[in-house]
Amino acid sequence: MKLIVIGGGCYGIYHSEQLYKAILKGKLPADTRLIIVDRNARPPALEKFGNAPQFEFVQSDWQEYLQKFFADSQNYSPEIHADSVQIVPAPFAPHLLFDWLQFATTQRLLELGHPGIVIERNGFEERTMLPYEYFDPKSGNRYISRAGWKCPTACIEPHKCPAIKDVRDWDLEEDVKRAASGKLPVPSSTAAQRLNAENKPNCQPLPNTASNPLTFDAAITFTCRHFSHGIGTTPAHQLFEARKRAVALALSLTAEHPVAHLAIATVSHCHGVLATLKISFHA
Repeated sequence: MKLIVIGGGCYGIYHSEQLYKAILKGKLPADTRLIIVDRNARPPALEKFGNAPQFEFVQSDWQEYLQKFFADSQNYSPEIHADSVQIVPAPFAPHLLFDWLQFATTQRLLELGHPGIVIERNGFEERTMLPYEYFDPKSGNRYISRAGWKCPTACIEPHKCPAIKDVRDWDLEEDVKRAASGKLPVPSSTAAQRLNAENKPNCQPLPNTASNPLTFDAAITFTCRHFSHGIGTTPAHQLFEARKRAVALALSLTAEHPVAHLAIATVSHCHGVLATLKISFHA
């Protein structure tokens, strides 16, 4: 098993430390490799774990590493490696998988002989009517959350939410798919309804005041779920499934229908980031 840890700073150290404990305690296979990717030659994680045989350190830009790693089928093939490669994301770099999908889809279309299909990554300006959302004008990313409350640090998002001590009967992945298909507002959770009844603010979806419904041709989500010892990961096979869907959408374009809009998201059960891909066919 390979765990690709994004970043060798404070977050990377914490993620690696927890996963290292899981290996030592037998919760993960003994031959698990922790690959820490950082642009610095000697990141703080190297000083802490450099002597441990389970670790490998790679000096690289994160995006360049992902592009190179997944371009080589010896490193990863969905049919062969399945769930044995996991990405441990940095909480401040949700754009990585968006950029990878844009790059990988473009490369695949070139391999298939379709240089006239152009893919652009754009922001997500439409509101989702969730309890929390913030549009970053610089990146265009929209940050969203089902939580109208402050969440515990390193929460694994269990079935019973520790913040409100009630059942977590929501899943942001499903909310994104609903929103992208124009089904707004998303259903209010029972916990949100209870908190709203107690006059606690910002605890359920906002009224549907969007000027225009969201209309996307498809939605792709990269999910980060609890993997081990409090750390969430994204399985590598999701990247290839996303590329396959994006390529299929691109190949469906014609002169009569030359443009498609793809909603893309990185989400856990409770929190996420949204962007869009615009796919254009040029005859």
